[in-house]
Amino acid sequence: MPFIIIRLILNGEKCNYIQIKTGIMIKRDYMKKYLRIIFLTITILILISYFAITYAIRFIIPYAPIRPIRIPKELYLKDPNGLKNPSSVGLDYSDFNITTEDSIQLKGWFIYSQMKPARGTIFLLHGISNCKNSMLPMAKMLSEEGFNCVCFDLRANGESGGLNCTFGYYEKKDLSRYIDSAVVRFPGSAPYGIFGHSLGAAITLQTMADDKRLVCGIAASPFASLRNIIRDYFARYTMVRFDSIPDKALIYTEQIAHFQIDSVQPALSAKSILQPMMIIHGLKDKNISPSHGKEIFNNLSSKEKIWYPIGGAGHNDLPYVGGSEYNKRIIEFYKKYLVKE
Repeated sequence: MPFIIIRLILNGEKCNYIQIKTGIMIKRDYMKKYLRIIFLTITILILISYFAITYAIRFIIPYAPIRPIRIPKELYLKDPNGLKNPSSVGLDYSDFNITTEDSIQLKGWFIYSQMKPARGTIFLLHGISNCKNSMLPMAKMLSEEGFNCVCFDLRANGESGGLNCTFGYYEKKDLSRYIDSAVVRFPGSAPYGIFGHSLGAAITLQTMADDKRLVCGIAASPFASLRNIIRDYFARYTMVRFDSIPDKALIYTEQIAHFQIDSVQPALSAKSILQPMMIIHGLKDKNISPSHGKEIFNNLSSKEKIWYPIGGAGHNDLPYVGGSEYNKRIIEFYKKYLVKE
């Protein structure tokens, strides 16, 4: 119609009211059609988003926290820094493997002190998606100071068996079983202490609350609550804070891995810890906020407890940023508190 109106004008004819009105009506029809297309497009996008989120909640998000990426053994066999095994860094050791209550084989090492007699034995627990090899630098340092060390791959990590990581729910029982085995296989290896980083720190706190054979411990970069840290990770990766999405996914996580998410709360476990403890946290930690470590420290029932924040340190660089002071404070802690009764 606009074309017809223009043609009439060019022919010297006047546009009457009916023609103008009809043109407006046609424009309105185009607008209605355009709005319908927009509405239909938005509806389709909403439906696609809904089904995508529903699928993710059921089949993707539930597996993300409990299925860690395994570091292949070959990576350490090619390591130019010599972290292949304890002997590659000058340490004497024996293979130390156990089978858990649910028939999972865990692979580990018993690393002997370079001083005789040994002051005691310290269990060294790695973080998620890592393995026992990563703890060899600390094992070397502690061995030189007179401590035996036990490094082992947590379930679902490294060379150990198991499909699901449960953040301490089953791992605390695994650790107690390792202590049982150490008592029998390595007589005189007591007293027992522990050091754990991240996932290992969470396991450290939960085990110490129940197993008092661990006479002292250090937790580096621990999280306070499994549910809350998973919410934090989801918000950080998606840049959207919708706690209802990970909460719904965790219902399936519990069914898959057969454990209760809310039973993994290291901050609550801390209230049952009476043994000497040191909590270390990097103040620039973007993976686990230092507020988690501070909450755990405040909840500790220990008469001897130390809060050791490291300014400028993130999640995985505590030894590098802390430097010699970091090593010194760890050694002093175990020399003071890991003592025979």
